[in-house]
Amino acid sequence: MAKKKATDTIIDIAKSMTEAAEPYLEKAKEKSGPVIEEVMEKAEPVISEVKKRTEPATKKVKEQGAKAADAVKAVGSNLTEAQARKNEKVEFFIQYQDYEIRTEDFAAKIREKYVAEGHKASDIRELQIYLKPEENTAYYVVNHKDTGKFTY
Repeated sequence: MAKKKATDTIIDIAKSMTEAAEPYLEKAKEKSGPVIEEVMEKAEPVISEVKKRTEPATKKVKEQGAKAADAVKAVGSNLTEAQARKNEKVEFFIQYQDYEIRTEDFAAKIREKYVAEGHKASDIRELQIYLKPEENTAYYVVNHKDTGKFTY
């Protein structure tokens, strides 16, 4: 109850202060009105001249802004497509006679063999695999220099 009474008292004080300030506010509006109008009249030619001089630049900025917006939309679309491709899962199987193997399994086995030979897995930048099913062999080239073969 005490909080409500204090709140009501504060509201009453604020109302009486507003009422007391009202005549002063009206006088300030009356006195400042003509001054504001005079300032606006004097500023109008300057404002018009500034608008006239900046109009070509404003048009260019708007055009460039529209071009930038189009570019952002295109990039956004390309990123969305790229992300979709990145999230896409593709499995590629090779079936030949009595064998069936995923191409990713070939790559994994070749990486293991390459590391077992003393290389680092992080050194592999490019890996080309050449499959010869009639020989049950996959030949590979790592980073266009190291070669080997893997028999499955």
